[in-house]
Amino acid sequence: MLIVIGQSAGNYFAAQKKNILYYTFMNKMNKKNQKPFYYCAPVAEGNITNVPGEILQHVKKINETYSKSKDFPKYMRDLAELFELEKPISTTESKLFFGGFVEGEASLNVSAKRLETAKFGLLVDPEFSVTQHINGISHLYAALSIFQTGRIRYKAGSNATFVFIIDNRVSLEEKVIPFYENYVVPYASPIKVERMQTFKELLLIFKEKEHLDLGYFLNKVLPLWDSLRMQKGQSNETFECLEKAQDYVRSFILSKSSKLA
Repeated sequence: MLIVIGQSAGNYFAAQKKNILYYTFMNKMNKKNQKPFYYCAPVAEGNITNVPGEILQHVKKINETYSKSKDFPKYMRDLAELFELEKPISTTESKLFFGGFVEGEASLNVSAKRLETAKFGLLVDPEFSVTQHINGISHLYAALSIFQTGRIRYKAGSNATFVFIIDNRVSLEEKVIPFYENYVVPYASPIKVERMQTFKELLLIFKEKEHLDLGYFLNKVLPLWDSLRMQKGQSNETFECLEKAQDYVRSFILSKSSKLA
């Protein structure tokens, strides 16, 4: 095994052309400057290697700190220091490039999760996300810089995959949708344009609080969720069809009413 000692997770990315993956080794700390050591090991082309737990713990800690402080500039600095990333320069050209990247790599998703505390027993949750192997972490950081919101997290259960997520409805409406309309829609496929418009319609329903009406929730929100969901036919889907989701809500309301009677 080839061992290379350095002080930058950025070495990980520079080695891709040589089929070498670099990983952070944070067990030992340089007491003088408090920066972690790193090691790298050559791997076969196409092989996926796990990200060390030390990196994952550091990313988790950065996110936990941000949750408490709400200090977005510090959040960006902490991630940049960990992965040795430079702040992207935001220009019209860079946004056009990123628009093409989003069209191919990003997702506008809506999940429906059973939740006893939800008004109708279901939490319908819109989300914008971009998923990348760790060697594409710079693209996720670019998204963080462009939207000035969101988070970068490790994708649980993966080997070396991270995901950029925006799930705040106001941010989706005020930042993601305008970006799509300016930099993605003019060049996107008709299917992607239709999906964005449906997603936008759902966000408007939430904004106008129409989802709080049972009839509207059953006959408008859930059909939109059904048209946008990506898990149809998969074993981990919450409901196999729209009708079963609607039946669940009706049963939840009846059960809730009987308990109050």
